[in-house]
Amino acid sequence: MKKLIALIVFAVSSYITHAQSCTPSCPSPCPPSCTQTCDKKLCTAGAGNKEEAAITTMRNDLQTVIAKMSKSSLAIDGQLKDLTIEKGASDEESLRRISQAAASVRYQLLRKLEPSKLVASLKDYKASEVSTKQQMLASLQEEIELLAAQAEKL
Repeated sequence: MKKLIALIVFAVSSYITHAQSCTPSCPSPCPPSCTQTCDKKLCTAGAGNKEEAAITTMRNDLQTVIAKMSKSSLAIDGQLKDLTIEKGASDEESLRRISQAAASVRYQLLRKLEPSKLVASLKDYKASEVSTKQQMLASLQEEIELLAAQAEKL
Protein backbone atom coordinates (compact mmCIF):
# COMPACT_ATOMS: atom_id res chain seq x y z
CA MET A 1 0.00 0.00 0.00
CA LYS A 2 2.84 2.40 0.87
CA LYS A 3 4.53 1.63 -2.44
CA LEU A 4 1.31 2.40 -4.33
CA ILE A 5 0.89 5.74 -2.56
CA ALA A 6 4.56 6.58 -3.16
CA LEU A 7 4.16 5.71 -6.84
CA ILE A 8 1.05 7.91 -7.17
CA VAL A 9 2.76 10.83 -5.40
CA PHE A 10 5.83 10.43 -7.62
CA ALA A 11 3.71 10.30 -10.81
CA VAL A 12 1.66 13.36 -9.83
CA SER A 13 4.71 15.38 -8.77
CA SER A 14 6.60 14.58 -11.97
CA TYR A 15 3.54 15.52 -14.05
CA ILE A 16 3.14 18.83 -12.19
CA THR A 17 6.87 19.61 -12.50
CA HIS A 18 6.80 18.84 -16.22
CA ALA A 19 3.66 20.96 -16.75
CA GLN A 20 5.13 23.88 -14.76
CA SER A 21 8.28 23.87 -16.86
CA CYS A 22 6.08 24.53 -19.89
CA THR A 23 3.72 27.06 -18.38
CA PRO A 24 5.74 30.32 -18.67
CA SER A 25 5.90 30.28 -22.46
CA CYS A 26 2.51 28.68 -23.15
CA PRO A 27 -0.89 30.33 -23.01
CA SER A 28 -3.08 28.80 -20.39
CA PRO A 29 -5.54 27.34 -21.00
CA CYS A 30 -4.60 26.34 -24.49
CA PRO A 31 -7.26 27.39 -27.03
CA PRO A 32 -8.97 24.46 -28.78
CA SER A 33 -7.47 25.46 -32.14
CA CYS A 34 -3.96 25.20 -30.74
CA THR A 35 -2.12 21.97 -30.07
CA GLN A 36 0.89 22.13 -27.85
CA THR A 37 3.72 19.84 -26.99
CA CYS A 38 6.33 20.26 -24.33
CA ASP A 39 9.72 19.07 -25.45
CA LYS A 40 12.85 19.64 -23.39
CA LYS A 41 11.06 22.20 -21.22
CA LEU A 42 10.05 24.31 -24.23
CA CYS A 43 6.49 24.78 -25.29
CA THR A 44 5.72 25.08 -28.94
CA ALA A 45 2.39 25.58 -30.57
CA GLY A 46 1.58 22.77 -32.91
CA ALA A 47 1.32 23.53 -36.60
CA GLY A 48 -2.29 22.56 -37.07
CA ASN A 49 -4.08 25.86 -37.37
CA LYS A 50 -4.74 26.14 -41.10
CA GLU A 51 -7.10 29.09 -40.67
CA GLU A 52 -4.45 31.15 -38.92
CA ALA A 53 -1.95 30.31 -41.65
CA ALA A 54 -4.46 31.33 -44.33
CA ILE A 55 -5.15 34.60 -42.51
CA THR A 56 -1.43 35.35 -42.26
CA THR A 57 -0.99 34.63 -45.97
CA MET A 58 -3.91 36.90 -46.87
CA ARG A 59 -2.56 39.68 -44.66
CA ASN A 60 0.87 39.39 -46.32
CA ASP A 61 -0.64 39.28 -49.82
CA LEU A 62 -2.72 42.38 -49.14
CA GLN A 63 0.35 44.20 -47.76
CA THR A 64 2.13 43.30 -51.00
CA VAL A 65 -0.76 44.76 -53.02
CA ILE A 66 -0.59 47.97 -50.98
CA ALA A 67 3.19 48.16 -51.48
CA LYS A 68 2.79 47.74 -55.26
CA MET A 69 0.14 50.45 -55.32
CA SER A 70 2.42 52.76 -53.34
CA LYS A 71 5.29 52.25 -55.78
CA SER A 72 3.12 52.76 -58.85
CA SER A 73 2.27 56.06 -60.49
CA LEU A 74 -1.23 55.75 -59.08
CA ALA A 75 -2.00 58.61 -56.69
CA ILE A 76 -3.43 56.69 -53.76
CA ASP A 77 -4.55 57.99 -50.40
CA GLY A 78 -1.70 58.63 -47.95
CA GLN A 79 -3.40 56.66 -45.19
CA LEU A 80 -3.65 53.62 -47.43
CA LYS A 81 -0.03 54.02 -48.50
CA ASP A 82 1.09 53.85 -44.86
CA LEU A 83 -1.38 51.15 -43.83
CA THR A 84 -0.04 48.18 -41.91
CA ILE A 85 -2.54 45.41 -41.34
CA GLU A 86 -1.97 44.14 -37.84
CA LYS A 87 -2.94 40.77 -36.45
CA GLY A 88 -6.10 40.86 -34.36
CA ALA A 89 -6.62 39.34 -30.94
CA SER A 90 -8.71 36.61 -32.59
CA ASP A 91 -9.13 35.14 -36.06
CA GLU A 92 -12.42 36.99 -36.42
CA GLU A 93 -10.81 40.33 -35.57
CA SER A 94 -7.95 39.64 -38.00
CA LEU A 95 -10.46 38.83 -40.73
CA ARG A 96 -12.37 42.03 -39.99
CA ARG A 97 -9.18 44.10 -40.28
CA ILE A 98 -8.20 42.39 -43.53
CA SER A 99 -11.72 42.89 -44.90
CA GLN A 100 -11.64 46.62 -44.09
CA ALA A 101 -8.21 47.02 -45.69
CA ALA A 102 -9.29 45.07 -48.79
CA ALA A 103 -12.37 47.27 -49.14
CA SER A 104 -10.17 50.39 -48.93
CA VAL A 105 -7.78 49.03 -51.55
CA ARG A 106 -10.66 48.05 -53.85
CA TYR A 107 -12.25 51.50 -53.43
CA GLN A 108 -8.98 53.26 -54.30
CA LEU A 109 -8.43 51.10 -57.37
CA LEU A 110 -11.97 51.60 -58.63
CA ARG A 111 -11.79 55.34 -58.00
CA LYS A 112 -8.31 56.06 -59.34
CA LEU A 113 -7.94 53.74 -62.32
CA GLU A 114 -9.55 54.24 -65.69
CA PRO A 115 -12.24 51.62 -66.32
CA SER A 116 -10.30 50.30 -69.32
CA LYS A 117 -7.34 49.46 -67.06
CA LEU A 118 -9.39 47.57 -64.49
CA VAL A 119 -9.41 43.79 -64.40
CA ALA A 120 -12.89 42.79 -65.57
CA SER A 121 -13.65 40.69 -62.51
CA LEU A 122 -12.74 43.61 -60.23
CA LYS A 123 -15.22 45.89 -62.01
CA ASP A 124 -18.01 43.39 -61.39
CA TYR A 125 -16.92 42.29 -57.91
CA LYS A 126 -19.58 42.33 -55.22
CA ALA A 127 -18.76 41.30 -51.67
CA SER A 128 -20.79 38.22 -50.82
CA GLU A 129 -22.87 37.68 -47.72
CA VAL A 130 -21.02 35.45 -45.29
CA SER A 131 -22.18 33.77 -42.12
CA THR A 132 -19.25 31.56 -41.12
CA LYS A 133 -15.53 32.04 -40.70
CA GLN A 134 -14.83 29.60 -43.56
CA GLN A 135 -17.09 31.60 -45.90
CA MET A 136 -15.34 34.81 -44.83
CA LEU A 137 -11.94 33.22 -45.51
CA ALA A 138 -13.01 32.06 -48.97
CA SER A 139 -14.57 35.41 -49.84
CA LEU A 140 -11.52 37.38 -48.71
CA GLN A 141 -9.15 35.04 -50.54
CA GLU A 142 -11.11 35.61 -53.75
CA GLU A 143 -11.11 39.38 -53.25
CA ILE A 144 -7.39 39.53 -52.45
CA GLU A 145 -6.60 37.43 -55.54
CA LEU A 146 -8.50 39.99 -57.65
CA LEU A 147 -6.67 42.87 -55.99
CA ALA A 148 -3.32 41.13 -56.52
CA ALA A 149 -4.13 40.56 -60.21
CA GLN A 150 -4.96 44.26 -60.54
CA ALA A 151 -1.78 45.29 -58.70
CA GLU A 152 0.28 43.27 -61.19
CA LYS A 153 -1.10 45.45 -63.99
CA LEU A 154 -0.22 48.78 -62.37
